[in-house]
Amino acid sequence: MTTPTPIHPFTWNDTLSTGVPMIDAHHKELIAAVNDLGVAIAENKGATAIKKLFAFLKFYAEWHFEHEEACAAKHQCAIADVNQKAHATFIATFGHLHDRYKASDASEAVALEIYQQLADWLVSHILKIDTNIGRCIRSAAQV
Repeated sequence: MTTPTPIHPFTWNDTLSTGVPMIDAHHKELIAAVNDLGVAIAENKGATAIKKLFAFLKFYAEWHFEHEEACAAKHQCAIADVNQKAHATFIATFGHLHDRYKASDASEAVALEIYQQLADWLVSHILKIDTNIGRCIRSAAQV
């Protein structure tokens, strides 16, 4: 039996808030999915849980990215193109990781790598891009 991998769950805090309730609700849902994977990895069940996460990410990427990009375009946010490119990169990266995971014969190590990359991307993307989109949307709503 292998030693469980220590995983520290994400906790939602105000620095991650865009101030746009629908976008924040979407992000909280993604954080919950990432945390579910983290729990599974800590219990050496990451290889099984990752299948559920990939199914969720496919849906999430189509649903959330489309909504967020439409909001950014509607409000003519200066960072809209950067956001769209970041989303496209995310989809490509996780497509490659999914292929790698399948080729790994459901490796726990690959599941952990996917968790770490998703966690890093999520925090970075929300803090650097989505909070700017939130400010833009809120600013446009006040006009």
